[in-house]
Amino acid sequence: MTGQTNRILLSSAGLIAVITGWILTVSGCHKGEGNTLTNRVHITLIGASIGEAWHLAEWPSRVQAHEYTADSLAAWQFDKSEAVEETLIRPKRKVELTRSYLKSLFQSPPTNPNIVILKECSSYFPGDMEDYKQRVRDWVRQLQAGNIQVMLATVVPVTQARAASAPGKQESLLAYNQWIREFAHQQHIPVLDLEAALREPGQGSYLRLEYAADDGSHLNDGAYRALDIALWTTLCQLRPNSVCEAAATHS
Repeated sequence: MTGQTNRILLSSAGLIAVITGWILTVSGCHKGEGNTLTNRVHITLIGASIGEAWHLAEWPSRVQAHEYTADSLAAWQFDKSEAVEETLIRPKRKVELTRSYLKSLFQSPPTNPNIVILKECSSYFPGDMEDYKQRVRDWVRQLQAGNIQVMLATVVPVTQARAASAPGKQESLLAYNQWIREFAHQQHIPVLDLEAALREPGQGSYLRLEYAADDGSHLNDGAYRALDIALWTTLCQLRPNSVCEAAATHS
């Protein structure tokens, strides 16, 4: 039985080696590939629910910003370290023996981003603010070292009713947003101010009811239309062009 067991183990090891070699070979075929539309600026948003529900790949068509392409990378926790690392190795992919990874090998390689938007969710507040700040500093440093333009997003606030049911959440995320603005100003980093785009006027800076889903935290379609405009406006400030100038003239 020992000999048979050894043969089985050797066979399994050989199979794993073959699969791993095939993965590396296929992955290597895409080495050096990225955004073939070299005249376009590619944006990658690293976030959670907003990144998924915003459908950023269609954003350039929705706002007629044809000089851009876009996508999002989901990271369902405050810590975006793994997503940042995945972004930095594009167009290569992190090798994982998972179904989704194997499926991805038959798709176009991910596009090298010119701009990365770092976006956090209200779900992570309140939290360890000093840890959050240090992580943001680290991600910014990593991305800039990779010659990627960083854009920091403020956190979307919650409705007044949602804030009342979660003491400290609204206050904490607003404090984080203020730090993001100050840090970005110091580092000359553009800010995608989602709070400013979606908050109620006046004190409290709560999420406007007309933009809120039933849970008071997530967004509805109207909110995403407002975010489409907010992103376009921010990019026009960062990279002014003739299209931006024409839009400003007719606004």
